[in-house]
Amino acid sequence: MIINIQINLIDVLLEMIVLVIAEILNVILPVFLLLGIGFFIGKYMTLHSKSISDLCIYVFSPALFFHSVTVSSLELNDLAKIAGFALLLFACYAVFIQIAAFVFKWELAYKNTMMLASGFPNTGNYGLPIVLFAFGDEGVAIAIIYVVTQSFLMNSAGIYYASSNGKTSQKDIFRTIIRMPGFIAILTALFLKLVQIPVPQSIENASGLLGQAAIPTMLTLLGVTLASIQIKNVIKFIATATVLKLAIFPLIAYLLLLLLYPAASLETRVLLLSAATPAAATTTLLAINFKMNPDMVSSAMFISTVASLITIPILLVALM
Repeated sequence: MIINIQINLIDVLLEMIVLVIAEILNVILPVFLLLGIGFFIGKYMTLHSKSISDLCIYVFSPALFFHSVTVSSLELNDLAKIAGFALLLFACYAVFIQIAAFVFKWELAYKNTMMLASGFPNTGNYGLPIVLFAFGDEGVAIAIIYVVTQSFLMNSAGIYYASSNGKTSQKDIFRTIIRMPGFIAILTALFLKLVQIPVPQSIENASGLLGQAAIPTMLTLLGVTLASIQIKNVIKFIATATVLKLAIFPLIAYLLLLLLYPAASLETRVLLLSAATPAAATTTLLAINFKMNPDMVSSAMFISTVASLITIPILLVALM
């Protein structure tokens, strides 16, 4: 009798493990297949990635933001709460880095480089596909708000950290922000939602179709970007940045989420998963533009993306 019970428990356990592995593969495998395609194209084909990047920035992503917000069932209070979480998380992490810089006596340039390499999660072309496969359209509606807020931070605080002397004019930062197509799209969508103006069906359909192109295009483009990165011998920096991005940053996010949402809520799971994504590819572009140790930033971004092959599935198991 006892033996039969033990056998049944083992069978149930094995069945659960198989189901979890299948679920993880259904979420993770499509993402890394597209990454792999982009990586292969970047290595062995000549591709003008800037043109594709421009399509994402000026067409596909804004359409995705606009469509997701206008059709979302989230209330404005919910949208503000998600954006507030993203801003608070960034502020808390910036304080953490400032304390670490003081304790370990980091120079200003090193501190700013570390912030670029670990303080900006890849919520867009990496996080959105995983959220979509794991939590569906309802999860994407939540993640989109985080993505837009993260874009705002990238084009303001990111520029500040990328300029080694921190003297980028506030006017230039503001101009950059208000010219972001994604930022304009989300503001337009929020305004329409606030005044309760219905979006014409033709525009809704068009933005929906364009938005569907955003996620696979951005993910493939990330693979192309990774293919061009040369890993430099800055092991200590890369290891530190990777641990900070994939462990400390999500831990701070989780502690903040416990103050805002129930632990098992969809918002907590989606936002924690988004925060746990590797370093954003855009940080490399900022580092190159402002000459802020681009080799170190790009290497850390690459390694954190590879390491997320382990950390993201583990987190998904915990969240499911």
